[in-house]
Amino acid sequence: MITNTNAFFILKQQIQSSIDFSVLCCQAVPALKAYIKAVEKGSAPKLPDADHFKGDPNFDQLKGYIPEYRKNLGKLMFINSFSYFEAYFKSLIAEVLEFHGGKDAFVDRAKKRQHQHLVFAEGTDTKKSANKLREYAKPSKSFKYIKYTNKIEHTDFRFPSELFAAFGIFELGTNYSDLKASQIPHVAQLCFGVDLTESEVESFSSYRNLRNSVAHGQTLTIDFNEANAANSFLRSLALKIDKHVVKHFLVIEI
Repeated sequence: MITNTNAFFILKQQIQSSIDFSVLCCQAVPALKAYIKAVEKGSAPKLPDADHFKGDPNFDQLKGYIPEYRKNLGKLMFINSFSYFEAYFKSLIAEVLEFHGGKDAFVDRAKKRQHQHLVFAEGTDTKKSANKLREYAKPSKSFKYIKYTNKIEHTDFRFPSELFAAFGIFELGTNYSDLKASQIPHVAQLCFGVDLTESEVESFSSYRNLRNSVAHGQTLTIDFNEANAANSFLRSLALKIDKHVVKHFLVIEI
């Protein structure tokens, strides 16, 4: 039994690598401060040689970097987390399509089912009930509509909202690679039926706006704790989406 998508396992690894790097930085900077003091006091001969950067270290320059390192680290961590989440969602869609044989095979299967349901709708008993619903709605006939809907809704008859499945799969498979971050909640809700709360949608939109602000140079630093909170939120949101998609969309369909 599938517990999570491969896309989610990759996301977890990426998030953990960012956390690991943050831990390393938060350990290394205080150690650097102490080492600089030791060198200045003569307790240590010199700083260890830096990886990838040659020459003697500039103590004044390093001291200038230290006060802002948490906010700069927060910015990098936040940008990484949001980018990983975006990539996860697109990979999730690709994985669902691949699970069902790829876009074309999935669309063909949906069209076949669509045809079967349309043929069923031509059956005598079904057609009689459906014909009672083929009119412009009148409020005075609401009980009649309920009566005949109940007669056919648990059969192989499909209502218009269900017959659009093939088109939805085709559009998703054709356009998901160009999906914008602003469309993620929309697709999660309308395509996959994920029950996102208003608070979750608002929080995601707020983080998306912050990502855009950083990318456009309007926000230069992000508090490390805020980045951590964003990272936790995006991981939880991904897990919620993932569990729903695994349960309802990674189901073998013959």
